[in-house]
Parts: sequence; C-alpha cells; structure tokens
Amino acid sequence: MGQMAPQSGVAWSLQLDWKILEAARLYEDAEMTTSTGGMNIFRYLRDTLNVVIDPHSHENGGYNYTDVAHLLELLGVGGSRVIGGHIWDPSLPQFSHWERFRVPVFGERYPTAVWWGNILMGSGTPGHINDPVVSGVWRPLSPFSYFEDDPTGNIAAVGQWRSHIAGVVELTEHYRSGLVPTTCMLTASFHITPSSLSNLTRVQSDVLSPLRSLQASGRVELTDFTSLVSTWHSRFGGQACVHTPMITSSRGMGRPMAPED
Repeated sequence: MGQMAPQSGVAWSLQLDWKILEAARLYEDAEMTTSTGGMNIFRYLRDTLNVVIDPHSHENGGYNYTDVAHLLELLGVGGSRVIGGHIWDPSLPQFSHWERFRVPVFGERYPTAVWWGNILMGSGTPGHINDPVVSGVWRPLSPFSYFEDDPTGNIAAVGQWRSHIAGVVELTEHYRSGLVPTTCMLTASFHITPSSLSNLTRVQSDVLSPLRSLQASGRVELTDFTSLVSTWHSRFGGQACVHTPMITSSRGMGRPMAPED
C-alpha cells in the first residue's frame, strides 16, 4: 500500500494505534530493517514513500492519545496534531472528550508525555454504524454543539462525507450545480481498513484509480488532514462550512479536498 499510493499520485495518511507501535519497538531489529535501509517501518513509509503518519487511538489498554503520539515520537515519526479515530457523540460511553485537547494532555501509560491535538477527522461512531454525513471544515463549539462553528475555537473538524468514492463525485456535482457555493470548502475521506490490505488489487481498482482520475480531471485535490486544514486557512480564510445532505451552513473556493487514511 505504501508503494501503490505514491505511484498512483494519491496522498495516504496512515493512522496508528499503540499496539503496532509498541510491537515495532519490541521486535524490529537490524536484521528486520535490512530492506528499509536500517529505518523502522514507519520512518521508511514516511521518509522514503511520503506516507503521512498520524496518531489514532481508541484509548484502551491503558493508552490514551498522548501515549500514541509519544510512541510516534520515540519511533521518529511524531509531530502530527491529528486526533485520529475519535468518537464524536457525547451521548455514547465511548465519547472521546475531544474538547480536552484545547490544552495539552498528559499520557496515561507514559505520564510524563504531553501532547495536544487540533484536527478532528472522521467524527466516527463505534463500528462506524451511525457516522454523521457531513462535509466541510469548522471549529466545533462544544461537545453538545458539535456542528456549530466557534470562530475562536482552536480545534478544527473535517467532515468525512460518505464512505464511498461515489460520494466524492456527488460533492463535485454540488459545486457544478450551484447547490454549494465555491466559497465553501467541501471535504471527503475514504478509509482503507486493515482487512482491505489483503486485496491490494481491489484497492487499486476501486479506490486509487478512481481518485487519480478525479484529480487528473481537476475535480478534486488529494491531500492529508494537516495539509487540508492549512489550505482551509490559506485559501478559504478559515471560513467555516458545514454541508449535510439537507443543508449547507457557510460562514465563510473550491474543489473537494479528499484525504486518504
């Protein structure tokens, strides 16, 4: 996957939880890293194949987001402020309490570690059964006013829209038809699950090739979450836009921005 994505011109954000990171620290040695020039697998993916590395946490096993970010630092691939895999719904027991990252948070497994995040991606629910269908970028006001923008907020949320490539095409049509103004930055992301990596031929045909074609036609830009939010500030002036199938709220040019994670 790390080789296929750049060959296809697709930006891939690899999000990692604590187990695989601790495994790399325990088991990767000089013999195992011969094929990567002595680098651990994550440094090889980032530095050689241009894969973006973000933290991802379900905060179990005694590890929180800060612990995951700390492990990435120990492995030489830290620095991302993406709060990957967060559960947005405050009515659920798995709610991630994203609002705590308005200030630095200490680790649980590594209590001296400190980290804070400022990008919420996906706005997921357990098992992705009831994920909100929303596109755009905004700064959530609070857990219970999640889809209301706070112009003074220091955490941005990126809408993932629908979980299929056809949804990206749908967003381009919303621009073309004038349903959504070009001052609204529309966004979509598509998840490459661990199980899907067992069939890379299908990933190439069903995901990478269609996205490459959309990018070649100038209808979308393929990017990662950190770059997306930077573009939102630089090109769209940080103007919030929350687009759902029913309504668009823009306080605000564009093409849909589609991170691949």
